Amino acid sequence: MSVFSRLRWRLTLSHLLATGFTLVSMIGAVLLIGSTWFATQGNTSREPANDARNVAAALGGMIESGADSAQLNAVVRPLADGSLRTVFGFAPSDRRWGPSQVGLSGVAYIVIVNASGAVLASSQPSGAAFAPPEQAAWQGLTASADSSGSMVVLPAGASPAALGAAAINDASGRRLATVIVATTSPPTAPGSGGLDLAHGLAFFGAASLAVLAAASLFALVSSSIVAYLLSRGLIGRLEGLGQAAESLAAGDLSRRVKPGTDEVGQLARRFNNMADDLQQTLNELRAERDRVAGLLEDRRQLVASASHELRTPVATVRGYLESALGRAERLPDELHSDLATMQRELARLQQLIDDLFALSQAAVGRLSLRLEPTDARAVVQRLVETNGPLAWRQRRVEVLAEVASETPPARADRQRLEQVLSNLLGNAIRHTPPGGLVAAAVTRDDGVVRIDVRDTGEGIGEEDLPHVFERFYRGHTPNGGTGAGLGLALVKELTEAMGGTVEASSTPGEGSCFSVRLPRA
Repeated sequence: MSVFSRLRWRLTLSHLLATGFTLVSMIGAVLLIGSTWFATQGNTSREPANDARNVAAALGGMIESGADSAQLNAVVRPLADGSLRTVFGFAPSDRRWGPSQVGLSGVAYIVIVNASGAVLASSQPSGAAFAPPEQAAWQGLTASADSSGSMVVLPAGASPAALGAAAINDASGRRLATVIVATTSPPTAPGSGGLDLAHGLAFFGAASLAVLAAASLFALVSSSIVAYLLSRGLIGRLEGLGQAAESLAAGDLSRRVKPGTDEVGQLARRFNNMADDLQQTLNELRAERDRVAGLLEDRRQLVASASHELRTPVATVRGYLESALGRAERLPDELHSDLATMQRELARLQQLIDDLFALSQAAVGRLSLRLEPTDARAVVQRLVETNGPLAWRQRRVEVLAEVASETPPARADRQRLEQVLSNLLGNAIRHTPPGGLVAAAVTRDDGVVRIDVRDTGEGIGEEDLPHVFERFYRGHTPNGGTGAGLGLALVKELTEAMGGTVEASSTPGEGSCFSVRLPRA
């Protein structure tokens, strides 16, 4: 999963968690409200008194208007059997209930008595003549009854089981009548709740939970879809920005992203500005590179042309000097010495020109090579035989050849190999003091032909060793100023052009070793 996918689902889950927390809070609030409502309900043990109070509130207007017994009987009978539903409400002194349209249930009878205790109406067929056995209990109940109602529970096994009473007063507070309601079952104990009320609350709670569950499911689905779509748009823009950054890193500087007004859009705008600056800087660097490359090419061409053109006049002057020195008997001694010095310096100059020409040809890839099986042992042996007597005569340095038997031929250009070894031997002889030793060895080494040129000279310092193959580099040795700094650079160029390698190792005060490795033929 990519970092963008993880971010997308992280944002989606954050929306889901927020939605779930909201829904849990809603359910908790409903439960809290329901439990508070349960706790604030009145004492369910006063159900007969509540019924009497409701009937008194419903019939108060008829009593005040002077309704007769027949009219009252016609109303209380359907109220008692529950067939008449009317708007009941508690007295103004109790603010917990508002008006509600309900019907009575579990009522044995309803009786209305006047202020003197005489029956005005009843729900029984006998009407005002109704006189049940428990009538004696009416007197005490009506005496204690007021607008809030009172109740008495009859002995166990009696029918009815309980009586409730509520007074009907006029505007001045004078009692007009009292409503007595008898119930067939005793009131429930406090805290247990009435049966009808418990069923109603259970139904209400179940309906509330069902509605909340449906709302929760809808909210989860809708919020998930919305959150995913929103996060997908955001992540899509970030993915576009990431792809543009990858293209920029791959070298496509023309890639841009669409900016916007939000934070991601500002980031895209900064990215585009950075890409523009980078493209401009890179174009300037390319132009500068092309200019420098042109200058270097011009310099190489100049060096190659100059070195080529200088070879002819130098060779001509050297020829005339050799011709003049050939007639030494006709020259004064001082002139002969001067001409000999000029000949030596011309030889050095010609060698320098040849090295410059070879280096310039190698730099532009125009160095002519004829790679063929070459006996490195024969080349080393011939160069040692040529340079050995001269090195002993001029510097008292002995030059030896160490050639292993059955060394395979190397794949090399014979002329260029002689030039490489000649430079290495000349450099070793020049930096070896009198009485020293220079040895050239040819061995087989791990599939290549190895040629080592060792000396017992002054060695090369650690700070100079990494730079000895650089052009025009002249080390800090006592004899470091005697050369032009091209010999070892030419050795490296020619060796690598033939497919080989060269490396140097040295211990100051003990000597140096240059190792040339050429592929086997």
